[in-house]
Amino acid sequence: MNNALLASICNADGRYLTDAELRPFDQMTEAFQTRVSLYNYVRDHGQTLALNTLRRLMQTPHRQVVQEHGQQCQRDMLFTLEYVSKGILLQDEDGFMEDYLVWMQNIIRSFKRQSACVVAYRLLKEEVRSTMPGDQSNLMVLYLDKLTEALDSGV
Repeated sequence: MNNALLASICNADGRYLTDAELRPFDQMTEAFQTRVSLYNYVRDHGQTLALNTLRRLMQTPHRQVVQEHGQQCQRDMLFTLEYVSKGILLQDEDGFMEDYLVWMQNIIRSFKRQSACVVAYRLLKEEVRSTMPGDQSNLMVLYLDKLTEALDSGV
Protein backbone atom coordinates (compact mmCIF):
# COMPACT_ATOMS: atom_id res chain seq x y z
CA MET A 1 0.00 0.00 0.00
CA ASN A 2 1.13 3.52 -0.68
CA ASN A 3 3.28 4.85 2.18
CA ALA A 4 1.89 8.41 1.85
CA LEU A 5 -1.66 7.10 2.22
CA LEU A 6 -0.73 4.98 5.23
CA ALA A 7 0.97 7.96 6.87
CA SER A 8 -2.12 10.12 6.23
CA ILE A 9 -4.39 7.51 7.77
CA CYS A 10 -2.16 7.18 10.83
CA ASN A 11 -2.02 10.96 11.28
CA ALA A 12 -5.79 11.39 10.92
CA ASP A 13 -6.61 10.13 14.39
CA GLY A 14 -10.15 11.25 15.23
CA ARG A 15 -10.92 12.92 11.89
CA TYR A 16 -11.61 12.19 8.24
CA LEU A 17 -8.90 12.64 5.63
CA THR A 18 -8.96 15.83 3.58
CA ASP A 19 -9.12 15.83 -0.22
CA ALA A 20 -5.41 16.63 -0.34
CA GLU A 21 -4.64 13.67 1.94
CA LEU A 22 -6.75 11.40 -0.27
CA ARG A 23 -4.93 12.45 -3.46
CA PRO A 24 -2.30 9.67 -3.18
CA PHE A 25 -5.15 7.16 -2.96
CA ASP A 26 -6.73 8.57 -6.13
CA GLN A 27 -3.40 8.32 -7.91
CA MET A 28 -2.86 4.80 -6.64
CA THR A 29 -6.28 3.58 -7.78
CA GLU A 30 -5.87 5.13 -11.23
CA ALA A 31 -2.65 3.19 -11.79
CA PHE A 32 -3.72 0.02 -9.99
CA GLN A 33 -5.03 -1.85 -13.06
CA THR A 34 -1.72 -1.29 -14.83
CA ARG A 35 0.09 -2.61 -11.77
CA VAL A 36 -2.11 -5.70 -11.59
CA SER A 37 -1.66 -6.33 -15.32
CA LEU A 38 2.12 -6.00 -14.93
CA TYR A 39 2.11 -8.43 -12.01
CA ASN A 40 0.04 -10.94 -14.00
CA TYR A 41 2.27 -10.54 -17.05
CA VAL A 42 5.41 -11.20 -15.04
CA ARG A 43 3.79 -14.16 -13.28
CA ASP A 44 2.80 -15.67 -16.63
CA HIS A 45 5.89 -14.72 -18.68
CA GLY A 46 8.71 -14.29 -16.15
CA GLN A 47 10.34 -17.57 -17.09
CA THR A 48 10.44 -16.55 -20.75
CA LEU A 49 11.81 -13.10 -19.91
CA ALA A 50 14.61 -14.65 -17.84
CA LEU A 51 15.50 -17.33 -20.40
CA ASN A 52 15.54 -14.87 -23.29
CA THR A 53 17.76 -12.56 -21.27
CA LEU A 54 20.19 -15.36 -20.46
CA ARG A 55 20.27 -16.34 -24.15
CA ARG A 56 21.21 -12.77 -24.97
CA LEU A 57 23.86 -12.81 -22.21
CA MET A 58 25.39 -15.88 -23.90
CA GLN A 59 26.18 -13.60 -26.88
CA THR A 60 28.34 -11.32 -24.70
CA PRO A 61 31.80 -11.71 -23.19
CA HIS A 62 29.99 -13.06 -20.07
CA ARG A 63 29.14 -16.36 -21.75
CA GLN A 64 31.19 -18.34 -19.25
CA VAL A 65 29.21 -16.94 -16.31
CA VAL A 66 26.00 -18.28 -17.84
CA GLN A 67 27.64 -21.63 -18.57
CA GLU A 68 28.94 -21.98 -15.01
CA HIS A 69 26.11 -20.32 -13.06
CA GLY A 70 23.14 -20.45 -15.43
CA GLN A 71 20.75 -22.06 -12.95
CA GLN A 72 21.62 -19.55 -10.23
CA CYS A 73 21.36 -16.66 -12.69
CA GLN A 74 17.94 -17.83 -13.80
CA ARG A 75 16.76 -18.33 -10.21
CA ASP A 76 18.00 -14.88 -9.17
CA MET A 77 16.52 -13.21 -12.22
CA LEU A 78 13.14 -14.88 -11.58
CA PHE A 79 13.31 -13.76 -7.96
CA THR A 80 14.13 -10.25 -9.15
CA LEU A 81 11.16 -10.21 -11.51
CA GLU A 82 8.87 -11.50 -8.77
CA TYR A 83 10.16 -9.02 -6.21
CA VAL A 84 9.96 -6.08 -8.59
CA SER A 85 6.44 -7.00 -9.68
CA LYS A 86 5.34 -7.24 -6.04
CA GLY A 87 6.95 -3.88 -5.28
CA ILE A 88 5.15 -2.36 -8.25
CA LEU A 89 1.86 -3.97 -7.26
CA LEU A 90 2.17 -2.49 -3.78
CA GLN A 91 3.64 0.77 -5.10
CA ASP A 92 6.51 0.28 -2.65
CA GLU A 93 9.66 1.61 -4.25
CA ASP A 94 11.28 2.27 -0.85
CA GLY A 95 10.76 -1.33 0.30
CA PHE A 96 12.21 -2.55 -2.97
CA MET A 97 15.30 -0.43 -2.56
CA GLU A 98 15.87 -1.35 1.07
CA ASP A 99 15.05 -5.06 1.13
CA TYR A 100 15.84 -6.29 -2.35
CA LEU A 101 19.08 -4.43 -2.89
CA VAL A 102 20.51 -5.76 0.37
CA TRP A 103 19.72 -9.27 -0.83
CA MET A 104 21.22 -8.57 -4.25
CA GLN A 105 24.35 -7.10 -2.68
CA ASN A 106 24.95 -10.39 -0.87
CA ILE A 107 24.45 -12.41 -4.06
CA ILE A 108 26.83 -10.20 -6.03
CA ARG A 109 29.50 -10.43 -3.37
CA SER A 110 29.23 -14.19 -3.07
CA PHE A 111 29.63 -14.85 -6.80
CA LYS A 112 31.96 -11.91 -7.52
CA ARG A 113 30.23 -11.31 -10.84
CA GLN A 114 29.15 -7.68 -10.61
CA SER A 115 29.96 -6.74 -14.21
CA ALA A 116 28.09 -9.77 -15.58
CA CYS A 117 25.08 -8.93 -13.39
CA VAL A 118 25.01 -5.34 -14.58
CA VAL A 119 25.02 -6.52 -18.19
CA ALA A 120 22.40 -9.20 -17.46
CA TYR A 121 19.97 -6.76 -15.85
CA ARG A 122 20.49 -4.25 -18.64
CA LEU A 123 19.63 -7.01 -21.09
CA LEU A 124 16.58 -7.88 -18.97
CA LYS A 125 15.54 -4.25 -19.23
CA GLU A 126 15.82 -4.47 -23.02
CA GLU A 127 13.81 -7.69 -23.01
CA VAL A 128 11.11 -6.04 -20.89
CA ARG A 129 10.98 -3.04 -23.24
CA SER A 130 10.62 -5.23 -26.30
CA THR A 131 8.00 -7.65 -24.97
CA MET A 132 5.82 -6.00 -22.31
CA PRO A 133 3.02 -3.53 -23.06
CA GLY A 134 4.23 0.09 -22.90
CA ASP A 135 2.66 1.24 -19.64
CA GLN A 136 3.75 -1.93 -17.85
CA SER A 137 7.19 -1.78 -19.42
CA ASN A 138 7.67 1.80 -18.25
CA LEU A 139 6.93 0.86 -14.64
CA MET A 140 9.20 -2.19 -14.72
CA VAL A 141 12.04 -0.25 -16.34
CA LEU A 142 11.97 2.34 -13.53
CA TYR A 143 12.76 -0.37 -11.01
CA LEU A 144 15.31 -2.11 -13.24
CA ASP A 145 17.04 1.25 -13.78
CA LYS A 146 17.42 1.62 -10.02
CA LEU A 147 18.75 -1.91 -9.79
CA THR A 148 21.32 -1.52 -12.55
CA GLU A 149 22.37 1.87 -11.23
CA ALA A 150 22.95 0.37 -7.77
CA LEU A 151 24.81 -2.65 -9.19
CA ASP A 152 26.93 -0.48 -11.45
CA SER A 153 27.93 1.75 -8.56
CA GLY A 154 28.90 -1.23 -6.41
CA VAL A 155 25.67 -1.40 -4.39
